[in-house]
Amino acid sequence: MKKYDSKIIEGHFDKDAHLEWERLDRTPRGKVQFHIHQYYLRKYIKKGDRVLEIGPGPGRFTIELAKIGARIGIVDIANAQLKMNEDKVREAGYEDCIEWRRKLDILNLDGIPDNEFDSTVVFGGPLSYVLEFVNQALDEVIRVTKPGGIILTSVMSCLGTFHHLIRNVFDEWDHMGLENFDAIVDTGDVLGKMADKGTHQCHMFRWSEYRELLSRYPVEILDISAANFLSTGLFNEEYLTELMGDEEKWNMFLKWELEFCKEPGAIDGGTHMIAILRTNS
Repeated sequence: MKKYDSKIIEGHFDKDAHLEWERLDRTPRGKVQFHIHQYYLRKYIKKGDRVLEIGPGPGRFTIELAKIGARIGIVDIANAQLKMNEDKVREAGYEDCIEWRRKLDILNLDGIPDNEFDSTVVFGGPLSYVLEFVNQALDEVIRVTKPGGIILTSVMSCLGTFHHLIRNVFDEWDHMGLENFDAIVDTGDVLGKMADKGTHQCHMFRWSEYRELLSRYPVEILDISAANFLSTGLFNEEYLTELMGDEEKWNMFLKWELEFCKEPGAIDGGTHMIAILRTNS
């Protein structure tokens, strides 16, 4: 039975467009995720690069790419996200950096020529949302990226999400059913009423699984990282909010977080995992 339904994802992001803008700024964990993703954008994207951004939502990373000096094509599945992206980018003063915006599913980047972009950014959830069609999504991402180009990805992490939300899991045990949580552990798939309870249906990866998937493609893995590690765990939120009030301590925390997230033992420990790829020339 088919698991991926583009209408579910589209409907979710059309309905809650504003939440995506707030997500990376509302909590200390969100700020950490933004910081780490931003680090890799600045490491690999250069001024003048043509970049395709897939699923950028309202434009947090679009604005960062524009600050670097990239020329950007935008693809999103939801009209509300495309509209908010335009509003936020224009408000920030970077609309001139946008080549075009198109409503497309990552599974079919119709109208985008082969080898078109220097780099492709697929941060957040696009590769997780497509569930059993992730191979088709990666085929399209690689197709539109130049040989020797950079692909920046992040996917949802199964271990890290359970680590972050373990108290919620057991609080919801009686209501949602232990067998449903156990099924997520076994498969990584969040579907049906489990998806309704959270946000939407998706697949959460283990690093061993994502690494094996990437090994089938003509790409070289340049960097891997958790998107957060020290900042996971709901119990950390109150303390991290306090820590943010001390600039010296907060900057040191971000430095440590970035370093720890690169360690092999930490890759699975965040709610998302980052993999930076270079396509074979």
